[in-house]
Amino acid sequence: MPHIGHTRLMVNASTTDTETTEEARRNRWCETFGSNENSIMVYNDLCTRMSGEGRHYHTMDHIDELLALAEAAKITDKWFHAAIWFHDAVYHPGAKNNEEFSARLAGKAMPVLGMEGDEQAKTMAAIRATKTHKTQDKDIQRFLDADMAILGAERERYKRYAADIRQEFSHIGGWRYSWGRRRFLKSCLKRKAIFLTPWFNHKFEAKARANIQAELKGF
Repeated sequence: MPHIGHTRLMVNASTTDTETTEEARRNRWCETFGSNENSIMVYNDLCTRMSGEGRHYHTMDHIDELLALAEAAKITDKWFHAAIWFHDAVYHPGAKNNEEFSARLAGKAMPVLGMEGDEQAKTMAAIRATKTHKTQDKDIQRFLDADMAILGAERERYKRYAADIRQEFSHIGGWRYSWGRRRFLKSCLKRKAIFLTPWFNHKFEAKARANIQAELKGF
């Protein structure tokens, strides 16, 4: 999670917002992880965490967007969905251990959700990979691409994302934030490809580069 520039995802090439009711979100959780009492306790805990004070972008709306994008990309792996739900469960803007603590939280909860062995390992590896957004694992690359897809949103959604990130880093002075944000954006443009996997690259690469260039110019 490189964090003045941390990113997330959207639904399609036009990247429109998604609206998910609490009931629909809960039903989706139950379809993936079961509806027993322990599973619902984990769900409620995650909802509380994602609604915590100081969150503006890393909220339940972000989870909804990720889930909708996974559906659009026809990604049904349980570990992928677990990574979506848990990857920002612990989030303090600028902290260097968010990913590790989120991965550990997932590790404690996954046995309750019927996940063992390889599924647990994959989920935790995907969460930890959001710290640097680097991995040789092709499956986890798809998750990292999804995590970056907000960069390819429609312009107004992208502007709102950028404003929400700024709010989360309101404790950082203007020049320091601007320096860090611009550094992140320029590092994205220097990459041969922002998105490493075909589906995401096709849908989001060109739009992401246009959005980044527009932000660097002050929109």
